[in-house]
Amino acid sequence: MRVRGGVAPARVVDLAGVAVARVGAWRATAGEVRLRLDAPVPVNARVGSDRAVQVIDNLVSNGLRHAPEGPVVTVSVLRAAGGIVELHVAGEGPGMTAEQKERAFDRFWRSESGAGGSGLGLSIARRLVEVDGGTIELLDAQGGGREVVVCVPAG
Repeated sequence: MRVRGGVAPARVVDLAGVAVARVGAWRATAGEVRLRLDAPVPVNARVGSDRAVQVIDNLVSNGLRHAPEGPVVTVSVLRAAGGIVELHVAGEGPGMTAEQKERAFDRFWRSESGAGGSGLGLSIARRLVEVDGGTIELLDAQGGGREVVVCVPAG
Protein backbone atom coordinates (compact mmCIF):
# COMPACT_ATOMS: atom_id res chain seq x y z
CA MET A 1 0.00 0.00 0.00
CA ARG A 2 1.37 3.39 -0.94
CA VAL A 3 1.05 6.19 1.55
CA ARG A 4 1.27 9.00 -1.00
CA GLY A 5 -1.61 9.83 -3.32
CA GLY A 6 -4.88 7.96 -3.33
CA VAL A 7 -4.92 7.36 0.42
CA ALA A 8 -8.13 5.75 1.58
CA PRO A 9 -9.94 7.92 4.12
CA ALA A 10 -10.12 6.91 7.75
CA ARG A 11 -13.40 5.39 8.85
CA VAL A 12 -14.74 3.71 11.97
CA VAL A 13 -13.06 0.30 12.26
CA ASP A 14 -13.25 -2.27 15.06
CA LEU A 15 -9.51 -2.23 15.83
CA ALA A 16 -9.87 -5.07 18.36
CA GLY A 17 -11.53 -7.20 15.68
CA VAL A 18 -8.73 -6.41 13.23
CA ALA A 19 -6.16 -7.38 15.89
CA VAL A 20 -7.95 -10.69 16.59
CA ALA A 21 -7.97 -11.53 12.87
CA ARG A 22 -4.32 -10.63 12.32
CA VAL A 23 -3.09 -12.54 15.37
CA GLY A 24 -5.08 -15.54 14.14
CA ALA A 25 -3.28 -15.31 10.80
CA TRP A 26 0.10 -15.04 12.53
CA ARG A 27 -0.61 -18.04 14.77
CA ALA A 28 -0.92 -20.22 11.68
CA THR A 29 2.64 -19.40 10.57
CA ALA A 30 4.64 -18.00 13.46
CA GLY A 31 4.24 -20.22 16.47
CA GLU A 32 2.84 -18.77 19.65
CA VAL A 33 1.41 -15.28 19.51
CA ARG A 34 -0.66 -14.45 22.55
CA LEU A 35 -3.53 -12.01 22.16
CA ARG A 36 -4.85 -10.10 25.14
CA LEU A 37 -7.71 -7.66 24.74
CA ASP A 38 -8.05 -5.19 27.57
CA ALA A 39 -11.45 -3.99 26.43
CA PRO A 40 -14.49 -5.80 25.08
CA VAL A 41 -14.84 -6.17 21.33
CA PRO A 42 -15.55 -3.92 19.53
CA VAL A 43 -13.04 -1.17 20.18
CA ASN A 44 -13.81 1.35 17.47
CA ALA A 45 -11.10 3.60 16.09
CA ARG A 46 -11.08 6.04 13.18
CA VAL A 47 -8.43 4.58 10.88
CA GLY A 48 -7.94 3.13 7.43
CA SER A 49 -8.68 -0.59 7.77
CA ASP A 50 -5.91 -1.60 5.34
CA ARG A 51 -3.49 0.66 7.20
CA ALA A 52 -4.48 -0.93 10.52
CA VAL A 53 -3.80 -4.40 9.10
CA GLN A 54 -0.38 -3.35 7.81
CA VAL A 55 0.58 -1.65 11.08
CA ILE A 56 -0.38 -4.70 13.16
CA ASP A 57 1.44 -7.04 10.76
CA ASN A 58 4.59 -4.91 10.82
CA LEU A 59 4.60 -4.68 14.62
CA VAL A 60 3.92 -8.39 15.20
CA SER A 61 6.58 -9.35 12.64
CA ASN A 62 9.07 -7.04 14.32
CA GLY A 63 8.23 -8.45 17.75
CA LEU A 64 8.68 -12.03 16.56
CA ARG A 65 11.95 -11.24 14.81
CA HIS A 66 13.53 -9.73 17.93
CA ALA A 67 12.20 -12.23 20.46
CA PRO A 68 14.22 -15.13 21.82
CA GLU A 69 13.44 -18.76 20.99
CA GLY A 70 9.75 -19.55 21.50
CA PRO A 71 8.59 -15.93 21.33
CA VAL A 72 5.44 -14.56 22.83
CA VAL A 73 4.11 -11.34 21.35
CA THR A 74 1.22 -9.76 23.22
CA VAL A 75 -1.24 -7.57 21.33
CA SER A 76 -3.61 -5.40 23.35
CA VAL A 77 -6.28 -2.97 22.23
CA LEU A 78 -7.91 -0.66 24.73
CA ARG A 79 -9.90 2.50 25.04
CA ALA A 80 -7.94 5.30 26.66
CA ALA A 81 -9.03 8.66 28.04
CA GLY A 82 -9.60 11.62 25.78
CA GLY A 83 -11.13 9.87 22.78
CA ILE A 84 -8.07 7.73 22.07
CA VAL A 85 -7.70 4.04 21.29
CA GLU A 86 -4.38 2.40 22.11
CA LEU A 87 -2.83 -0.58 20.35
CA HIS A 88 0.05 -2.19 22.28
CA VAL A 89 2.35 -4.78 20.75
CA ALA A 90 4.91 -6.13 23.22
CA GLY A 91 7.61 -8.67 22.52
CA GLU A 92 9.99 -10.53 24.77
CA GLY A 93 13.70 -10.26 24.22
CA PRO A 94 16.38 -7.65 24.57
CA GLY A 95 15.40 -4.09 25.32
CA MET A 96 16.79 -1.08 23.51
CA THR A 97 18.92 1.85 24.55
CA ALA A 98 17.46 5.35 24.44
CA GLU A 99 19.49 6.04 21.30
CA GLN A 100 18.21 2.88 19.60
CA LYS A 101 14.61 3.80 20.45
CA GLU A 102 15.13 7.25 18.90
CA ARG A 103 16.51 5.76 15.69
CA ALA A 104 14.18 2.74 15.42
CA PHE A 105 11.62 4.62 13.29
CA ASP A 106 14.25 5.90 10.83
CA ARG A 107 14.08 4.36 7.36
CA PHE A 108 16.56 1.54 6.83
CA TRP A 109 17.86 1.67 10.41
CA ARG A 110 18.42 -1.74 11.98
CA SER A 111 19.68 -2.67 15.42
CA GLU A 112 22.89 -4.61 15.75
CA SER A 113 20.98 -7.66 17.02
CA GLY A 114 21.43 -9.43 13.71
CA ALA A 115 17.72 -10.24 13.61
CA GLY A 116 17.40 -9.36 9.94
CA GLY A 117 14.68 -7.27 8.40
CA SER A 118 14.89 -4.34 6.00
CA GLY A 119 14.80 -1.54 8.53
CA LEU A 120 11.51 -0.33 7.05
CA GLY A 121 8.78 -1.92 9.20
CA LEU A 122 8.67 0.64 12.00
CA SER A 123 9.18 3.53 9.60
CA ILE A 124 6.25 2.38 7.49
CA ALA A 125 4.13 1.78 10.60
CA ARG A 126 4.82 5.31 11.83
CA ARG A 127 3.83 6.86 8.52
CA LEU A 128 0.61 4.83 8.31
CA VAL A 129 -0.34 5.75 11.88
CA GLU A 130 0.36 9.44 11.20
CA VAL A 131 -1.88 9.37 8.11
CA ASP A 132 -4.75 8.59 10.49
CA GLY A 133 -3.78 11.36 12.93
CA GLY A 134 -2.17 8.99 15.40
CA THR A 135 1.13 8.61 17.20
CA ILE A 136 3.49 5.69 17.74
CA GLU A 137 6.25 5.23 20.29
CA LEU A 138 8.65 2.54 21.41
CA LEU A 139 8.94 1.77 25.12
CA ASP A 140 10.62 -0.78 27.35
CA ALA A 141 8.18 -3.61 28.05
CA GLN A 142 7.52 -4.69 31.61
CA GLY A 143 9.78 -7.61 32.41
CA GLY A 144 12.12 -6.84 29.49
CA GLY A 145 11.74 -6.53 25.78
CA ARG A 146 10.06 -3.85 23.73
CA GLU A 147 6.57 -2.44 23.53
CA VAL A 148 5.21 -0.34 20.71
CA VAL A 149 2.26 1.88 21.62
CA VAL A 150 0.03 3.26 18.86
CA CYS A 151 -2.55 5.92 19.76
CA VAL A 152 -5.29 6.71 17.24
CA PRO A 153 -8.58 8.60 17.41
CA ALA A 154 -11.55 6.64 18.77
CA GLY A 155 -14.41 6.02 16.37
